[in-house]
Amino acid sequence: MEVGMRCEVTTGGRRGEVCFVGEVPELSGAGHWVGVRFDEPVGKSNGTAKGKRYFECNEHHGGWVRGFKLQVGDFPEREFNFDDSDDEDEI
Repeated sequence: MEVGMRCEVTTGGRRGEVCFVGEVPELSGAGHWVGVRFDEPVGKSNGTAKGKRYFECNEHHGGWVRGFKLQVGDFPEREFNFDDSDDEDEI
């Protein structure tokens, strides 16, 4: 697992990019953490841990995950269909 790799969190299917791998003393529990910049605003972080910046991302686009809780690989950003041609789906 390396910085820059695409990833998906195994629970919830949140996708993003690995932005940090290593120890983060500011987080509870010893060991390594993976900092993820999510594609959508589904995170609880902005790339900081208790005020110390570890990677850059927008508010709610970052998260800290244990390595065993995510997979790296070909996980492209999900595409959303915003086609307005079918008005039957609108309320």
